[in-house]
Amino acid sequence: MTKPLCLVTGSCGFMGSHMVQKLVDAGYKVRATDLPHMYESDDRKAGRFPSVLKNLDVEFVPADLTDPSGLDKLVDKVGWIFHIAGLFKYSATWEQLQAVNEGGTRNLLSAAIEGGSLKKFIMWGAGGVYGFPDPDALPLTEDMETDPPNDYLRSKDLAEKVVMSLCEQNDIPHAVLRPTSVYGPRGVYGGGEMIMQMANMNPLAIPSNFTGRVPFVHVHDVVGAALHLAKHRGKISGPYNLNDDSQMTQVELMRFFSLLTGHTFVKLPPVPVELLRTGLGTLADLVQHVARDMLRLKSPVEADMVRFLGQDFVYSNEKLKATGYEFEYPDARHGLRDTVLWYRQNGWI
Repeated sequence: MTKPLCLVTGSCGFMGSHMVQKLVDAGYKVRATDLPHMYESDDRKAGRFPSVLKNLDVEFVPADLTDPSGLDKLVDKVGWIFHIAGLFKYSATWEQLQAVNEGGTRNLLSAAIEGGSLKKFIMWGAGGVYGFPDPDALPLTEDMETDPPNDYLRSKDLAEKVVMSLCEQNDIPHAVLRPTSVYGPRGVYGGGEMIMQMANMNPLAIPSNFTGRVPFVHVHDVVGAALHLAKHRGKISGPYNLNDDSQMTQVELMRFFSLLTGHTFVKLPPVPVELLRTGLGTLADLVQHVARDMLRLKSPVEADMVRFLGQDFVYSNEKLKATGYEFEYPDARHGLRDTVLWYRQNGWI
């Protein structure tokens, strides 16, 4: 069978550039899209890597998904869509998040359905939409109700619901990927930022009662699972957790990084986690309000990130595995080692 034309949104970013690479390596014709300025030049700090697309010589069509005009040309003859584009910024305003994550998703999918050539739709959701888990309810499974705890995750939850509703109404096979902490080469935000910080910490100190488990998934497994689900001959629909098999506690993670970097590991006395999280969250709220809302500057801290401190997260990946997917990095220790090596070789740490 002739391979379908694939559209990758958010193609200049961390996961988008890896998705384009994965599709090209597998022999698919790719149409890449992103905001016009994203294609100008690489910007590591902004997580922008158009050089990957240029080196692969793929078609690039600039587009702003919040503007529905012109999207008919973007989706023309496209069979599979890998929708990665979104605003991943906890400190962004609700208006910004809703316009991009929900509104942009609705505009794109509506145009593709209207175009008539869409066969599969794979969307990047968010593992955090379940909210802060009840310890007695772990692991988190796809049949659980979502309870997003902040504006970013609320916007992603709404976008997920748009995709599942429109695709089911129009009988379009679809998957809503819910990645957890994504890391890997070129990662600069979220999981990538955390890894670079830990690789530079000396000593690596953490209270002994930080025993919450840290969810991880390598970017190669995110894009690998996306292509696997698009190619899957069986029925696909709804959400899929993307999380590897490792369940390192925060203490174990810090100890692992001390072995990886040769830095000193220090286990501190236990602290009142809930009290610490509440206090730091309140302080972060104040800093973010002054920076973002009063001074119109980028906040040096994202309050919603602080609220994940010390939480315990365990995700089931059985639904994905049931489709036959096998992880390239089932144990985060191997992937983290490779990623730190990549950061060193490229002068990022």
